[in-house]
Amino acid sequence: MGTQSRICLIVLVCYSLLFACSNQGVTLSRANQQEISIKQIELVNSSNRAPWKLALVANEQQLLVDELPAQFANGKVMLDLAAYLKENDALQLHFNEAWSSGTYFTNGSLDLRDYRQEGTLEFDLKIDQIEKGKLDLIVNCEMHCTKAYRLREWAQTHQQQGWQHLSIDLSCLIDDADDLSHVHRPFQLSTGGEGQIAFANVRFKAQGHSNMPCPSAIELATTPSTLNEYWSVEWWLPRHNQKVAQAKQGSAELIMIGDSITHGWENEGKEVWNKHFADIKTLNLGYSGDRTENVIWRLQHGELGNTEPALVVMMIGTNNTGHRMDSPQAIAAGVTKIVDELQQQLPQAKILLLEIFPRDAEPDSAMRLNNQVASDLIAELAKKRGLLFANFNADFLSVNGTLTKEMMPDLLHPKALGYEIWAKQLRPFVDQYVRKKE
Repeated sequence: MGTQSRICLIVLVCYSLLFACSNQGVTLSRANQQEISIKQIELVNSSNRAPWKLALVANEQQLLVDELPAQFANGKVMLDLAAYLKENDALQLHFNEAWSSGTYFTNGSLDLRDYRQEGTLEFDLKIDQIEKGKLDLIVNCEMHCTKAYRLREWAQTHQQQGWQHLSIDLSCLIDDADDLSHVHRPFQLSTGGEGQIAFANVRFKAQGHSNMPCPSAIELATTPSTLNEYWSVEWWLPRHNQKVAQAKQGSAELIMIGDSITHGWENEGKEVWNKHFADIKTLNLGYSGDRTENVIWRLQHGELGNTEPALVVMMIGTNNTGHRMDSPQAIAAGVTKIVDELQQQLPQAKILLLEIFPRDAEPDSAMRLNNQVASDLIAELAKKRGLLFANFNADFLSVNGTLTKEMMPDLLHPKALGYEIWAKQLRPFVDQYVRKKE
Protein backbone atom coordinates (compact mmCIF):
# COMPACT_ATOMS: atom_id res chain seq x y z
CA MET A 1 0.00 0.00 0.00
CA GLY A 2 1.43 3.44 -0.93
CA THR A 3 1.95 6.35 1.44
CA GLN A 4 -1.12 8.18 0.15
CA SER A 5 -3.36 5.17 0.73
CA ARG A 6 -1.89 4.54 4.18
CA ILE A 7 -2.71 8.10 5.22
CA CYS A 8 -6.25 7.74 3.91
CA LEU A 9 -6.59 4.58 5.95
CA ILE A 10 -5.16 6.19 9.07
CA VAL A 11 -7.06 9.43 8.88
CA LEU A 12 -10.34 8.37 7.37
CA VAL A 13 -11.03 4.82 8.49
CA CYS A 14 -9.33 4.20 11.79
CA TYR A 15 -11.10 7.02 13.55
CA SER A 16 -14.48 6.85 11.81
CA LEU A 17 -14.00 10.51 11.17
CA LEU A 18 -16.10 11.96 8.40
CA PHE A 19 -18.86 12.24 7.01
CA ALA A 20 -21.95 10.80 5.32
CA CYS A 21 -25.21 12.50 6.24
CA SER A 22 -28.11 10.39 7.50
CA ASN A 23 -31.05 10.73 9.84
CA GLN A 24 -28.76 9.52 12.59
CA GLY A 25 -25.95 11.99 12.05
CA VAL A 26 -22.65 12.52 10.27
CA THR A 27 -20.28 9.56 10.14
CA LEU A 28 -17.52 8.33 7.87
CA SER A 29 -18.58 6.55 4.70
CA ARG A 30 -16.44 3.36 4.72
CA ALA A 31 -15.18 0.99 2.07
CA ASN A 32 -13.00 -2.08 2.52
CA GLN A 33 -10.41 -1.01 5.10
CA GLN A 34 -7.64 -2.75 3.18
CA GLU A 35 -8.41 -1.13 -0.18
CA ILE A 36 -9.81 2.30 0.69
CA SER A 37 -8.69 5.31 -1.39
CA ILE A 38 -9.60 8.98 -1.55
CA LYS A 39 -11.99 8.49 -4.47
CA GLN A 40 -14.16 6.21 -2.34
CA ILE A 41 -14.80 8.98 0.21
CA GLU A 42 -17.50 11.53 -0.47
CA LEU A 43 -19.54 13.93 1.58
CA VAL A 44 -23.20 13.17 0.92
CA ASN A 45 -25.24 16.16 -0.34
CA SER A 46 -22.00 17.86 -1.36
CA SER A 47 -19.77 17.73 -4.39
CA ASN A 48 -16.72 18.26 -2.20
CA ARG A 49 -14.54 15.15 -2.36
CA ALA A 50 -11.43 16.70 -0.82
CA PRO A 51 -9.46 14.30 1.38
CA TRP A 52 -9.13 15.04 5.07
CA LYS A 53 -5.55 15.29 6.25
CA LEU A 54 -3.95 15.88 9.62
CA ALA A 55 -1.80 18.85 10.59
CA LEU A 56 0.42 19.38 13.59
CA VAL A 57 0.94 22.66 15.45
CA ALA A 58 3.98 23.74 17.46
CA ASN A 59 3.97 27.37 18.56
CA GLU A 60 3.54 29.29 15.28
CA GLN A 61 4.59 26.40 13.03
CA GLN A 62 2.23 24.18 11.05
CA LEU A 63 3.16 20.75 9.68
CA LEU A 64 0.96 18.83 7.24
CA VAL A 65 1.19 15.13 8.07
CA ASP A 66 2.27 12.85 5.22
CA GLU A 67 3.02 9.76 7.26
CA LEU A 68 3.05 8.62 10.86
CA PRO A 69 4.80 9.04 13.16
CA ALA A 70 5.09 12.75 12.38
CA GLN A 71 6.96 15.29 14.44
CA PHE A 72 8.72 18.62 14.33
CA ALA A 73 12.51 18.67 14.07
CA ASN A 74 12.92 19.31 17.80
CA GLY A 75 10.72 16.33 18.64
CA LYS A 76 8.61 18.31 21.11
CA VAL A 77 5.29 17.72 19.30
CA MET A 78 4.62 14.29 17.79
CA LEU A 79 1.64 12.44 16.36
CA ASP A 80 1.68 8.65 16.18
CA LEU A 81 -0.62 5.65 16.09
CA ALA A 82 -2.03 4.11 19.25
CA ALA A 83 -4.34 1.26 20.18
CA TYR A 84 -8.05 1.74 20.83
CA LEU A 85 -9.82 -1.60 20.35
CA LYS A 86 -6.91 -3.08 18.45
CA GLU A 87 -3.48 -2.08 17.24
CA ASN A 88 -3.13 1.19 15.31
CA ASP A 89 -6.77 2.30 15.34
CA ALA A 90 -6.31 5.57 17.25
CA LEU A 91 -4.09 8.63 17.18
CA GLN A 92 -1.74 9.65 19.96
CA LEU A 93 -0.53 13.21 20.43
CA HIS A 94 2.56 13.90 22.52
CA PHE A 95 3.57 17.48 23.32
CA ASN A 96 6.37 18.83 25.49
CA GLU A 97 7.63 22.35 26.21
CA ALA A 98 5.42 23.89 23.52
CA TRP A 99 3.53 27.02 24.51
CA SER A 100 0.99 26.35 21.77
CA SER A 101 0.58 22.97 20.11
CA GLY A 102 -2.04 20.55 18.87
CA THR A 103 -3.47 18.79 15.87
CA TYR A 104 -6.38 19.31 13.51
CA PHE A 105 -8.08 17.91 10.41
CA THR A 106 -7.75 20.08 7.33
CA ASN A 107 -7.88 20.14 3.52
CA GLY A 108 -11.64 19.91 3.26
CA SER A 109 -14.90 21.67 4.10
CA LEU A 110 -18.14 20.63 5.78
CA ASP A 111 -21.58 22.16 5.79
CA LEU A 112 -22.82 21.72 9.36
CA ARG A 113 -25.72 24.14 9.27
CA ASP A 114 -28.23 21.35 9.79
CA TYR A 115 -26.39 20.26 12.96
CA ARG A 116 -26.49 23.59 14.76
CA GLN A 117 -29.57 22.97 16.89
CA GLU A 118 -29.39 19.32 17.99
CA GLY A 119 -26.04 18.16 16.69
CA THR A 120 -23.18 16.78 18.77
CA LEU A 121 -19.49 16.30 18.20
CA GLU A 122 -18.48 12.92 19.61
CA PHE A 123 -15.14 11.17 20.03
CA ASP A 124 -13.24 8.86 22.31
CA LEU A 125 -10.40 10.28 24.35
CA LYS A 126 -7.71 8.79 26.56
CA ILE A 127 -5.68 11.01 28.88
CA ASP A 128 -2.23 9.64 29.65
CA GLN A 129 -0.73 12.84 31.06
CA ILE A 130 -2.13 16.37 31.39
CA GLU A 131 -1.18 17.87 34.78
CA LYS A 132 1.36 20.18 33.14
CA GLY A 133 -0.61 20.69 29.97
CA LYS A 134 -3.52 22.45 28.32
CA LEU A 135 -6.35 20.83 26.36
CA ASP A 136 -9.06 22.69 24.43
CA LEU A 137 -11.43 21.55 21.68
CA ILE A 138 -12.16 23.86 18.75
CA VAL A 139 -14.41 23.71 15.70
CA ASN A 140 -13.07 26.19 13.15
CA CYS A 141 -15.17 27.52 10.29
CA GLU A 142 -14.17 29.93 7.55
CA MET A 143 -15.26 33.01 9.45
CA HIS A 144 -15.49 33.50 13.22
CA CYS A 145 -15.71 30.18 15.12
CA THR A 146 -13.27 31.35 17.76
CA LYS A 147 -14.69 29.57 20.80
CA ALA A 148 -12.54 27.10 22.67
CA TYR A 149 -14.18 24.35 24.73
CA ARG A 150 -12.01 23.85 27.78
CA LEU A 151 -11.16 20.25 28.64
CA ARG A 152 -8.26 20.64 31.10
CA GLU A 153 -10.34 20.10 34.26
CA TRP A 154 -12.19 17.14 32.75
CA ALA A 155 -8.88 15.68 31.60
CA GLN A 156 -7.32 16.08 35.04
CA THR A 157 -10.10 14.02 36.64
CA HIS A 158 -9.86 11.33 33.92
CA GLN A 159 -6.10 11.00 33.71
CA GLN A 160 -4.93 7.38 33.60
CA GLN A 161 -8.56 6.14 33.49
CA GLY A 162 -8.51 4.69 30.00
CA TRP A 163 -10.78 5.48 27.11
CA GLN A 164 -13.74 7.80 27.68
CA HIS A 165 -16.53 8.73 25.29
CA LEU A 166 -17.32 12.43 24.99
CA SER A 167 -20.40 13.90 23.38
CA ILE A 168 -20.59 17.68 23.25
CA ASP A 169 -23.45 19.79 21.93
CA LEU A 170 -22.32 21.60 18.79
CA SER A 171 -23.93 24.73 20.23
CA CYS A 172 -21.26 24.68 22.96
CA LEU A 173 -18.54 24.96 20.32
CA ILE A 174 -19.93 27.73 18.13
CA ASP A 175 -21.72 31.05 18.47
CA ASP A 176 -25.08 31.91 16.92
CA ALA A 177 -23.42 34.18 14.35
CA ASP A 178 -20.89 31.59 13.18
CA ASP A 179 -21.11 30.50 9.55
CA LEU A 180 -21.24 26.71 9.51
CA SER A 181 -21.53 26.37 5.73
CA HIS A 182 -17.76 25.93 5.28
CA VAL A 183 -16.19 24.33 8.32
CA HIS A 184 -12.59 23.83 7.31
CA ARG A 185 -11.22 22.46 10.59
CA PRO A 186 -14.07 20.38 12.03
CA PHE A 187 -11.97 18.91 14.82
CA GLN A 188 -9.01 20.65 16.42
CA LEU A 189 -7.30 19.79 19.70
CA SER A 190 -5.42 22.80 21.05
CA THR A 191 -2.74 21.85 23.53
CA GLY A 192 0.23 23.40 25.28
CA GLY A 193 2.84 22.66 27.88
CA GLU A 194 3.48 18.97 28.45
CA GLY A 195 1.17 16.01 28.01
CA GLN A 196 0.07 12.95 26.09
CA ILE A 197 -3.43 12.10 24.88
CA ALA A 198 -5.01 9.71 22.37
CA PHE A 199 -8.24 10.06 20.41
CA ALA A 200 -10.40 7.96 18.10
CA ASN A 201 -13.86 7.68 16.49
CA VAL A 202 -14.45 11.36 15.80
CA ARG A 203 -17.90 12.05 14.37
CA PHE A 204 -20.80 14.46 14.25
CA LYS A 205 -24.37 13.41 14.95
CA ALA A 206 -27.41 15.35 13.80
CA GLN A 207 -29.39 14.39 16.90
CA GLY A 208 -26.97 13.42 19.61
CA HIS A 209 -27.14 13.22 23.37
CA SER A 210 -24.54 15.27 25.19
CA ASN A 211 -22.73 13.95 28.26
CA MET A 212 -20.65 17.09 28.81
CA PRO A 213 -21.55 20.43 30.45
CA CYS A 214 -22.25 23.48 28.35
CA PRO A 215 -21.91 26.63 30.49
CA SER A 216 -22.69 29.94 28.86
CA ALA A 217 -20.06 32.63 28.46
CA ILE A 218 -21.75 34.66 31.18
CA GLU A 219 -21.67 31.68 33.56
CA LEU A 220 -17.97 31.18 32.90
CA ALA A 221 -17.15 34.85 33.40
CA THR A 222 -19.14 35.24 36.62
CA THR A 223 -18.66 31.92 38.45
CA PRO A 224 -15.80 32.36 40.97
CA SER A 225 -12.85 30.08 40.30
CA THR A 226 -9.11 29.85 40.74
CA LEU A 227 -6.82 30.10 37.73
CA ASN A 228 -6.12 26.51 36.76
CA GLU A 229 -3.55 26.72 33.97
CA TYR A 230 -0.57 24.42 33.71
CA TRP A 231 1.76 27.44 33.89
CA SER A 232 0.03 29.06 36.87
CA VAL A 233 -0.58 26.26 39.37
CA GLU A 234 2.79 26.61 41.08
CA TRP A 235 2.55 30.33 41.84
CA TRP A 236 -1.09 31.45 41.69
CA LEU A 237 -2.31 30.27 45.12
CA PRO A 238 0.97 31.21 46.86
CA ARG A 239 0.61 34.71 45.44
CA HIS A 240 -2.99 34.82 46.63
CA ASN A 241 -1.96 33.80 50.14
CA GLN A 242 0.74 36.44 50.15
CA LYS A 243 -1.73 39.12 49.08
CA VAL A 244 -4.27 38.02 51.70
CA ALA A 245 -1.60 38.39 54.39
CA GLN A 246 -0.69 41.81 53.06
CA ALA A 247 -4.33 42.90 52.98
CA LYS A 248 -4.83 41.88 56.61
CA GLN A 249 -2.33 44.57 57.58
CA GLY A 250 -4.87 47.09 56.32
CA SER A 251 -2.37 49.72 55.24
CA ALA A 252 -3.16 50.05 51.52
CA GLU A 253 -4.14 53.51 50.28
CA LEU A 254 -4.36 52.38 46.66
CA ILE A 255 -5.41 48.98 45.28
CA MET A 256 -4.64 47.94 41.72
CA ILE A 257 -6.74 45.04 40.36
CA GLY A 258 -6.20 43.21 37.11
CA ASP A 259 -4.30 40.62 35.10
CA SER A 260 -0.72 40.41 33.83
CA ILE A 261 -0.74 44.03 32.69
CA THR A 262 -1.36 45.15 36.27
CA HIS A 263 0.92 42.40 37.60
CA GLY A 264 3.61 43.97 35.41
CA TRP A 265 3.92 46.96 37.72
CA GLU A 266 5.97 44.62 39.91
CA ASN A 267 8.51 43.82 37.17
CA GLU A 268 8.55 45.55 33.77
CA GLY A 269 6.92 48.67 35.19
CA LYS A 270 8.60 48.68 38.61
CA GLU A 271 11.01 51.55 37.96
CA VAL A 272 8.21 53.64 36.47
CA TRP A 273 6.00 52.94 39.49
CA ASN A 274 8.73 53.93 41.93
CA LYS A 275 9.33 57.10 39.96
CA HIS A 276 5.71 58.23 40.23
CA PHE A 277 4.13 56.43 43.21
CA ALA A 278 6.85 55.30 45.60
CA ASP A 279 5.19 57.29 48.37
CA ILE A 280 1.82 55.52 47.98
CA LYS A 281 1.01 52.43 50.07
CA THR A 282 -0.19 50.15 47.32
CA LEU A 283 -1.66 46.65 47.18
CA ASN A 284 -1.10 45.18 43.70
CA LEU A 285 -3.75 42.54 42.99
CA GLY A 286 -2.74 41.92 39.39
CA TYR A 287 -2.29 38.24 38.39
CA SER A 288 -0.94 37.05 35.06
CA GLY A 289 -3.59 35.15 33.14
CA ASP A 290 -6.54 36.15 35.28
CA ARG A 291 -10.02 36.45 33.86
CA THR A 292 -13.01 38.06 35.54
CA GLU A 293 -14.04 34.88 37.38
CA ASN A 294 -10.59 34.59 38.94
CA VAL A 295 -10.75 38.14 40.31
CA ILE A 296 -14.18 37.43 41.77
CA TRP A 297 -12.81 34.35 43.55
CA ARG A 298 -9.84 36.27 44.94
CA LEU A 299 -11.95 39.11 46.30
CA GLN A 300 -14.34 36.63 47.90
CA HIS A 301 -11.40 34.88 49.56
CA GLY A 302 -9.83 37.66 51.52
CA GLU A 303 -7.71 39.75 49.19
CA LEU A 304 -9.27 43.00 50.33
CA GLY A 305 -8.71 42.04 53.98
CA ASN A 306 -8.81 44.98 56.38
CA THR A 307 -7.91 47.56 53.77
CA GLU A 308 -9.60 50.94 53.56
CA PRO A 309 -8.16 52.34 50.34
CA ALA A 310 -9.02 55.76 49.02
CA LEU A 311 -8.85 54.55 45.43
CA VAL A 312 -9.26 51.21 43.63
CA VAL A 313 -8.12 51.00 40.00
CA MET A 314 -9.26 48.03 37.91
CA MET A 315 -8.75 46.78 34.37
CA ILE A 316 -9.75 43.20 33.56
CA GLY A 317 -11.19 41.26 30.64
CA THR A 318 -8.56 40.91 27.93
CA ASN A 319 -7.90 37.30 28.95
CA ASN A 320 -11.62 36.54 28.73
CA THR A 321 -11.22 37.59 25.12
CA GLY A 322 -7.84 36.00 24.48
CA HIS A 323 -8.49 32.65 26.18
CA ARG A 324 -12.13 32.00 25.30
CA MET A 325 -13.34 34.89 23.14
CA ASP A 326 -16.06 35.59 25.70
CA SER A 327 -18.77 37.89 24.45
CA PRO A 328 -18.56 41.56 25.49
CA GLN A 329 -21.74 41.02 27.48
CA ALA A 330 -20.10 38.19 29.43
CA ILE A 331 -17.02 40.30 30.18
CA ALA A 332 -19.20 43.18 31.35
CA ALA A 333 -21.20 40.79 33.54
CA GLY A 334 -17.97 39.61 35.15
CA VAL A 335 -16.81 43.17 35.75
CA THR A 336 -20.22 43.99 37.23
CA LYS A 337 -19.90 41.17 39.75
CA ILE A 338 -16.42 42.40 40.70
CA VAL A 339 -17.81 45.89 41.23
CA ASP A 340 -20.52 44.40 43.44
CA GLU A 341 -17.79 42.88 45.62
CA LEU A 342 -15.82 46.10 45.76
CA GLN A 343 -18.80 48.25 46.68
CA GLN A 344 -19.89 45.80 49.34
CA GLN A 345 -16.46 45.37 50.94
CA LEU A 346 -15.03 48.86 50.33
CA PRO A 347 -18.04 51.20 50.40
CA GLN A 348 -15.91 54.32 50.99
CA ALA A 349 -13.40 53.78 48.20
CA LYS A 350 -13.45 55.55 44.86
CA ILE A 351 -13.45 52.99 42.04
CA LEU A 352 -11.74 53.79 38.74
CA LEU A 353 -12.50 51.44 35.85
CA LEU A 354 -10.17 51.54 32.87
CA GLU A 355 -10.83 50.91 29.21
CA ILE A 356 -9.28 47.55 28.35
CA PHE A 357 -5.90 48.29 26.79
CA PRO A 358 -5.54 47.75 23.02
CA ARG A 359 -4.16 44.45 21.76
CA ASP A 360 -3.11 43.15 18.32
CA ALA A 361 -1.51 45.30 15.67
CA GLU A 362 -4.55 46.34 13.66
CA PRO A 363 -7.57 48.27 14.92
CA ASP A 364 -10.01 45.88 13.26
CA SER A 365 -8.67 42.67 14.81
CA ALA A 366 -11.40 40.46 16.28
CA MET A 367 -9.95 40.51 19.78
CA ARG A 368 -9.40 44.26 19.88
CA LEU A 369 -12.93 44.87 18.65
CA ASN A 370 -14.31 42.45 21.24
CA ASN A 371 -12.49 44.32 24.00
CA GLN A 372 -13.72 47.62 22.63
CA VAL A 373 -17.38 46.61 22.82
CA ALA A 374 -16.80 45.18 26.30
CA SER A 375 -15.18 48.47 27.36
CA ASP A 376 -18.19 50.41 26.07
CA LEU A 377 -20.42 48.29 28.31
CA ILE A 378 -18.04 48.79 31.24
CA ALA A 379 -18.19 52.56 30.67
CA GLU A 380 -21.99 52.35 30.85
CA LEU A 381 -21.67 50.41 34.11
CA ALA A 382 -19.39 53.10 35.54
CA LYS A 383 -21.87 55.80 34.63
CA LYS A 384 -24.78 53.86 36.09
CA ARG A 385 -22.97 53.14 39.37
CA GLY A 386 -21.38 56.58 39.74
CA LEU A 387 -17.86 55.23 39.27
CA LEU A 388 -14.83 56.81 37.65
CA PHE A 389 -13.88 55.71 34.13
CA ALA A 390 -10.83 56.51 32.04
CA ASN A 391 -9.83 55.74 28.47
CA PHE A 392 -6.33 56.69 27.37
CA ASN A 393 -5.84 53.94 24.80
CA ALA A 394 -5.12 56.43 22.04
CA ASP A 395 -1.83 57.24 23.76
CA PHE A 396 -0.64 53.69 23.10
CA LEU A 397 -1.49 53.76 19.39
CA SER A 398 -0.12 55.34 16.24
CA VAL A 399 -2.22 57.92 14.40
CA ASN A 400 -3.83 55.21 12.23
CA GLY A 401 -4.78 53.12 15.28
CA THR A 402 -2.10 50.46 14.96
CA LEU A 403 -0.29 49.06 17.98
CA THR A 404 3.47 48.65 17.54
CA LYS A 405 5.91 46.24 19.12
CA GLU A 406 7.89 49.24 20.35
CA MET A 407 4.96 49.95 22.64
CA MET A 408 3.94 46.35 23.42
CA PRO A 409 6.47 43.76 22.16
CA ASP A 410 3.90 40.96 22.08
CA LEU A 411 1.08 43.32 21.10
CA LEU A 412 -0.52 42.81 24.49
CA HIS A 413 1.81 43.70 27.38
CA PRO A 414 3.34 47.18 27.71
CA LYS A 415 7.04 47.71 28.05
CA ALA A 416 8.47 50.54 30.17
CA LEU A 417 7.27 53.17 27.67
CA GLY A 418 3.69 51.91 28.02
CA TYR A 419 3.89 51.94 31.80
CA GLU A 420 5.15 55.52 31.66
CA ILE A 421 2.06 56.49 29.66
CA TRP A 422 -0.16 54.68 32.13
CA ALA A 423 1.53 56.32 35.12
CA LYS A 424 1.07 59.83 33.71
CA GLN A 425 -2.61 59.17 33.07
CA LEU A 426 -3.08 57.60 36.49
CA ARG A 427 -1.29 60.30 38.42
CA PRO A 428 -4.13 62.90 38.42
CA PHE A 429 -6.46 60.33 40.02
CA VAL A 430 -3.87 59.40 42.64
CA ASP A 431 -3.22 63.06 43.38
CA GLN A 432 -6.92 63.82 43.76
CA TYR A 433 -8.10 60.81 45.74
CA VAL A 434 -5.02 59.46 47.50
CA ARG A 435 -2.56 62.31 47.97
CA LYS A 436 -5.48 64.74 48.22
CA LYS A 437 -3.40 67.80 47.48
CA GLU A 438 -5.08 71.01 48.56
